[in-house]
Amino acid sequence: MGLGAMAGLSFTPSGPAGADGMMPMRAIRGFDLGDMKITVIDDGSFSMGVNMFGSNAGEGAVGRLLSNYGLSETMAEMPLQIMLIETAGVRVLIDTGMGDVTFHGNEIDNGRLVRSLEVLGLAPQDIDILLLTHGHPDHVGGLTVQGERVFSNAEHYLPDIEFEFWTQSPERAPAGLREMIIECRRHLLPVAHGMRSYTDGQEIAPGVFAVAAPGHTHGHYAIQLRSRGESLLHLVDTAVHYITGLERPDWTVGADIDKPLAVETRKRLLSQAADERMLIAGYHFPFPGVGRIIRMGDAFRYVAVPLV
Repeated sequence: MGLGAMAGLSFTPSGPAGADGMMPMRAIRGFDLGDMKITVIDDGSFSMGVNMFGSNAGEGAVGRLLSNYGLSETMAEMPLQIMLIETAGVRVLIDTGMGDVTFHGNEIDNGRLVRSLEVLGLAPQDIDILLLTHGHPDHVGGLTVQGERVFSNAEHYLPDIEFEFWTQSPERAPAGLREMIIECRRHLLPVAHGMRSYTDGQEIAPGVFAVAAPGHTHGHYAIQLRSRGESLLHLVDTAVHYITGLERPDWTVGADIDKPLAVETRKRLLSQAADERMLIAGYHFPFPGVGRIIRMGDAFRYVAVPLV
């Protein structure tokens, strides 16, 4: 399964979910990491066929693995976990969820970020830094509403290579990515003015460090949080599915642009997380998507942990 697999990922604007087009809050979970206050926000979810998570696996192999855990052999639910970090008086959002983007064939279950912030006593204008890890629509869809930026006071960060790729002319893009690029352009171009790039190892806010994790996209990044000797590695989409991506890290994902590099990155970061016994987070892991990675021979397993 190559880029052609992406052609099945078509998009439609969700339309208004309420009077102002925002979906209600569903779940939030806060915890401390050293001096940082972290809140995980459930932005929604979408479903896709399980074969996306093993494009080089044998026929039926992905479904059989998931069925061992009582999950569907045909469809996988993909939650969206947005992380709010409050560090040294700075509020940082990692990605924005889907906003008004809905994958074709899915019911509307996205765009819960703004209402969730309101429950926390925050408005979009209270966010200081919007840290975008890559340009996929399920990460940048909440940037704008009807062409207007949502987080009007925030500094927006996205690597140059990501902005340039996902805002290119659709006609010049690989056929399997054209519809996705159209959707990305709809949300990225209105916030282009003042967009800042970042590089590997850069400290974007106090204790918030960029970790190059290419493969899923050309400029995909993970994020490491450090405070008072505690650390959390946000894998973002390094491992897209919490079972297949860990138990079979060699399986390629249909949505990965550079599949061999994505496998290499996945094994490297999972090994680091397991060996250093770090807390990790996964953008598409079950809410709240925070736990640890343990080794299982040549593979890994995600174990959720209590958050206090």
